[in-house]
Amino acid sequence: MSQFYSIVDGSPNADLYQIERQAHAIPWSESVFMQSIGPGYRWRQLIANQQPQGFSICQQIADELTLHNIAVTPSAQGSGYGKRLLEDVLNYARQQSLMVFLEVRQSNAVAIGLYQSLNFAVVGRRPNYYPGENQREDALVMRWAATAPNE
Repeated sequence: MSQFYSIVDGSPNADLYQIERQAHAIPWSESVFMQSIGPGYRWRQLIANQQPQGFSICQQIADELTLHNIAVTPSAQGSGYGKRLLEDVLNYARQQSLMVFLEVRQSNAVAIGLYQSLNFAVVGRRPNYYPGENQREDALVMRWAATAPNE
């Protein structure tokens, strides 16, 4: 991982949408991506080598923060940037005393492992939540709370 990176406020733009398209087999539509703004939304982007390498999109409602999307450009995957973005989300949640929720494809073992390493726990399942090429896939609902054991 590059030693020189920063995580800064962001907003939907063409560079981040390119990361979305490259990082996900079935990306968000451009209109949904660009319209994920407004009260309660928190966009962050990770910059390394003077280029955006990843982003996170959260939305706060009351005492909950939902991680809607997190992605790292494929050439930087495995660099630790996804973990850094997620830690940024959790630091914000901790400061604001928020619980964090997310959905993840049940087949996404890498992401599930990352979430579990940071004390997320599976709290539910959404059947047929994600579209797939031939069939829909269940989502695991995961939750993190600042009061989680071993934190």
